[in-house]
Amino acid sequence: MPTVYIIDDELRSGELLKSKIQDLTDYFDKIESFTNPLVAYKSILELSPDLIFLDIEMPQINGIDLLQNIRHMNIPTVYVTAFSEYSITAIKQQIFDYILKPVKEQELLETINKYIVWKRSQDAPSLWTKPSISELLLKQNNKIPIHTSESINLIAINQIVHVLGVDNYSRFHFMDGSNLLSSRTLKFYEQLLAPFGFIRAHKSHLVNMIFVDKLITRDGGYVQLRSSELLPVSREKKQEILDWFKI
Repeated sequence: MPTVYIIDDELRSGELLKSKIQDLTDYFDKIESFTNPLVAYKSILELSPDLIFLDIEMPQINGIDLLQNIRHMNIPTVYVTAFSEYSITAIKQQIFDYILKPVKEQELLETINKYIVWKRSQDAPSLWTKPSISELLLKQNNKIPIHTSESINLIAINQIVHVLGVDNYSRFHFMDGSNLLSSRTLKFYEQLLAPFGFIRAHKSHLVNMIFVDKLITRDGGYVQLRSSELLPVSREKKQEILDWFKI
């Protein structure tokens, strides 16, 4: 599992970020917080963490210079700073992400999910195995931000049954029967939710495989949800669905 380094000369700031990450996800195996950037730099060279959250304004060596010194290691790095003027520097350095202090939970969660999607895309397909149902249930305790035209809503993944594409919008259908229209595309959520057991069974929808009770192979193919609702399966996706049923 990935290891995270937090580098911030303010102890309280680093520990607060660590606590927020731990509250949002259990994806990371280890989270280390450093207040001395030189000590952190030495540890990075020795142990090569998987993801770095890096403050910019620090004594001894600032975050920009530290990043330049480890650029060859290609470690995804997120600037975490109170100074918005560094955004241009972040763009020029092709930084993985950029978060302004005080850190907002939804922005941090978006960064974490962005990393998870990226990490999975880097893994060789031959090394990736379908998670068990128990593993998925644990992972789905995480929350994702769902953007509407008026708000950003943090929703537990295990409450999402399926997502329907509506033009350039996405309508989420939840376990309690309610729904929510998001201003993001289905493609966006396909990438975000793929690591959590969601399959784009058809061009018009994503389905959470946790809620699928049955695969119906007649008439082109359908998945039957716990609610008995039927969702069509496209010809191109039928084999992927079959793999989930281990047929």
